[in-house]
Amino acid sequence: MLLAAVSLRSAAIALVVTAAACAKVDPGGEKSDGAPPPSANDDSRISGGDGSAGGGGGGTDVAQLADVAEVAAGPTVDGLNCGVSTFALERVPPDVLILLDRSGSMAAPALDPVTCSSRFCPSKWSDIKDALLATVTSSQAAINWGLKLFANSDTCGVTEDVAAPVAPRNADAITSAIQRAFPYGLTPTRLALESSHRYLMTLTRPNPRYLVLATDGIPGCDFGMDEAAAATMAVAKIAAAGIPVFVIGIATSVEPAADATLSAMARAGGKPRAAKPAYYPVTSADDLSAALATIGGQIVSCTLQIKSPPDPGNIAVDADGMRVPRNASDGWSYGPGMTSIELHGAWCTRYQSGAIKDVKAIFGCPGIIVP
Repeated sequence: MLLAAVSLRSAAIALVVTAAACAKVDPGGEKSDGAPPPSANDDSRISGGDGSAGGGGGGTDVAQLADVAEVAAGPTVDGLNCGVSTFALERVPPDVLILLDRSGSMAAPALDPVTCSSRFCPSKWSDIKDALLATVTSSQAAINWGLKLFANSDTCGVTEDVAAPVAPRNADAITSAIQRAFPYGLTPTRLALESSHRYLMTLTRPNPRYLVLATDGIPGCDFGMDEAAAATMAVAKIAAAGIPVFVIGIATSVEPAADATLSAMARAGGKPRAAKPAYYPVTSADDLSAALATIGGQIVSCTLQIKSPPDPGNIAVDADGMRVPRNASDGWSYGPGMTSIELHGAWCTRYQSGAIKDVKAIFGCPGIIVP
């Protein structure tokens, strides 16, 4: 098997919802509904549960992440407390479309002809096919995978169809699509990228979206124009729409001209390697395993589901005890519909790498400022 399974880190994210002065407890310990909230100057508003039930660290698996536990705090000394609730939240899985080159050159061996003259060498298509199936099967609980092949209509044609739509736990659909396919045609990379862009824009759920382009050479089929520049521009447009693009080059060492083109595409996609070449070169099983493991780490979602806050303007987010600023460039912001929070910049990078393990969102009732 060419590819080791991509290992994605799961983490339990503790959401501490503090809503002070929403209920009143009489001396007997019973709640009485409709009690007026304390005034902003009433010092009793700051008393309440100590949040010790809110813990939530890392190490929780995917099944546990789907569970939600709620613990209500008991009454405080002064009898005013709206409760503290702790939730184990599920990280929003990323939507990832694999754009796979199935051109005729994929039927050739991945290794050079001299090496293969003295030994059996499987084709690039055989290796990639087995690798992708292993990856999708092992990680489908954490990543919503989809697949598009190109060309998929005649020698240079690309239709709007995808071989398997991006969806949860769809390894079977992708397996069926790959098993029916075979190398054929040329490499209409620009057309395939533009079609993938249109498809990904139809996915309007809050899940972060990514495109992984895997190809064995330079773009083709755009006769009479600069094919490399056209494909690079198509990648840039996808990235500009908020969809990062990873580029994997399959056995491109036998085609030196591909280096410059694929590197330019990788940089345009916003996810280049921090080395040369900028794309992910694959010449062996170990190379491919390392490349996909690295990509898998980078697509760990920084989107965390929450319940609707009682006062959307009165919320604080802490990461491992540090206050995260509300900043869409390097901090946090609400996701669509205020049903999630999204980490950005260095905060997201550290969360993806595992440097940050515990993220808490603290809600306050209207008029009660979160400390």
